[in-house]
Amino acid sequence: MHLKLSLISLRTFVEVARFNSMKEAAKSLGVTPGAVSQQIRIVEQRLGTALFARSSKYMHLTAEGLRLMEGLNIPFQQIQDAVEDFRHCKPKRDALVVTTVPSFASSWLVPRLGKFSRLYPDIEVKVDSSVPLVDLRHEPVDVAIRHGSGNYPGMSVTQLLTPKLVVIGSPEFLASVHPIEEPSDCLALPLLQDRNRVDWVTWFRAHGVEDPNGQAARGTSFSDDALMIKAAAASQGLALVRDIYAEEALENGLVRIPVDASLGTSLSYYFVTKPQNAQKQRIQAFKNWLLAEIAIRPNL
Repeated sequence: MHLKLSLISLRTFVEVARFNSMKEAAKSLGVTPGAVSQQIRIVEQRLGTALFARSSKYMHLTAEGLRLMEGLNIPFQQIQDAVEDFRHCKPKRDALVVTTVPSFASSWLVPRLGKFSRLYPDIEVKVDSSVPLVDLRHEPVDVAIRHGSGNYPGMSVTQLLTPKLVVIGSPEFLASVHPIEEPSDCLALPLLQDRNRVDWVTWFRAHGVEDPNGQAARGTSFSDDALMIKAAAASQGLALVRDIYAEEALENGLVRIPVDASLGTSLSYYFVTKPQNAQKQRIQAFKNWLLAEIAIRPNL
């Protein structure tokens, strides 16, 4: 049976798949939601299958819809890029907008961006570490670096690394207290806390240290690791932070690790982008550079 579908219908399908919303797709295409609904109905009727599962609040791709989207998103992106090239709309320098959490941006990413700029002088990176985090699905963002479980529906996801928690303190602070030879020695010292005051409690428990007085949850708390590292460098106490955040401070001698007793974490960092953007040259270049930088990280 010969199936004939217009580019308008297929383009409408791609936009609805991108936004998981007929309303948002209509805004993107400059048409009414009714027109979008009609085009989706045409595609589903011609193909003889449901492409979206719908509920009162949202819609998402079925297995057949996902298969069709995988085949269409790159060709449509290539068409768009070709039109932009023809109209000379692209700037001389490609912009790459990256959103991530403030701690990752300030403690790890930003100090290394100079390397990327030297390798790719034509790619201009813009880092967005605003809180709350930018929604990659609906904002003009190319890449999100997220700390979580890796469950980002509808996105192209690559695992970057799984951090571990390490104990750090300034050389001056460590010289002023009794030697730390085992995890239990830390319990008698000032402890800098994470926002929820759970990391030290978990760390002591994992290393078999009893804490009958609840000392592990006491001390000044901080909203993110970058602030806690600054406090540790200022000799305010011991900090328990993700190793990836402590690398620069350790390299510069601002802090050191007094006890070899790290703790693995359950969440990882992920490189997340829209499927239709995953093969873009600037995004591929940035992902490959990140993976290469992570591969040469010191083993703390």
